[in-house]
Amino acid sequence: MKQYLMSLQSRERYTLLSGAVVLLLLLVYLLLIEPFVLELNRLEKSVAAQQQELAWMQDAVAQVQKLRAAGSDRPRAQTGQSLLSLVDTTARELGLGAALKQLSPVGEKVRIRLEQASFDTMLRWLGRLEQQAGVGVDTLTLERLSESGMINATVVLQPGRDV
Repeated sequence: MKQYLMSLQSRERYTLLSGAVVLLLLLVYLLLIEPFVLELNRLEKSVAAQQQELAWMQDAVAQVQKLRAAGSDRPRAQTGQSLLSLVDTTARELGLGAALKQLSPVGEKVRIRLEQASFDTMLRWLGRLEQQAGVGVDTLTLERLSESGMINATVVLQPGRDV
């Protein structure tokens, strides 16, 4: 190889060596530098996306804490009114009186049996009990009937249950 280079004119040797240096620099760039730069760009984008997600999560945490604080201020079961009478009164007010087949206390809880009740009306009733009196659902068993939107249900409610 050395003999071949020596046989070339100096201008040809210079051109050949310059080409080899350029080729070597190009290989270093393509094999080392460019993959590093591409990975760095990918990581920067990933960090930016994760920072946005973190900001969203922090906002969500603030909202949850605000809602929890507001929820602790909601009124509990009305003073002087037992859970049993509250459940009976609100069920009748929302039109579930005919469907109300059984209403019995179980310790501090109340077990209710509804037959041929409207599912939507039952959900509104349970939501009203939760929002206005802080009464929560302990257990709920539903049986779908052949008539659209109608159910049989067994519900156990308990006072002061936080969501």
